[in-house]
Amino acid sequence: MLFREEYQVPLLPPDLAAYTATFVEHLFPVLLVVGFASRLSALGLLAMTLVIQLFVYPSGWPQHILWIGLLLLIIARGPGAISLDHLAWGRAHTAPVPVR
Repeated sequence: MLFREEYQVPLLPPDLAAYTATFVEHLFPVLLVVGFASRLSALGLLAMTLVIQLFVYPSGWPQHILWIGLLLLIIARGPGAISLDHLAWGRAHTAPVPVR
């Protein structure tokens, strides 16, 4: 009902928008907490935040700027040393030591 009457996201039917937002809001934060697919999750949440800012609540910019700043930091710098991404990919990105 909210997506039909209050949110009214353009280009998406209300039912699809509701299911997509529910999926994104529940899955991506959990992935961020455990540090798995962190940059992809932050990018998804950034896209959702931009849609909310532009089409749903344009007056919510003070809170959205904070969210966008934090998500951009994760996208730019990665999840950090205590994450599943670091365990899986951390050693693959280190430079090999030359052998003499």
